[in-house]
Amino acid sequence: MSGRRPPEPYGRAGGDRLIALFLLALVLFNPPLLAAFGAPATLFGWPSLPIYIFGVWLAIIALIALAMERKGRDGDDRG
Repeated sequence: MSGRRPPEPYGRAGGDRLIALFLLALVLFNPPLLAAFGAPATLFGWPSLPIYIFGVWLAIIALIALAMERKGRDGDDRG
């Protein structure tokens, strides 16, 4: 054995980013925060809760896509 470890599938930094995004999503979808947007307020005639839920969902997906895209640039491409 040469003592070399196989490369991690997402790289150390990429894995840390994904864990951080997961924890961010847990906080943003926490019921007390959702209750703040559950008030009968509207934004352009739309209820604020669905706008918040879908906006955060879209932002988390976009951030995950960016984190996965960076994986190729940050990781060690040597085999």
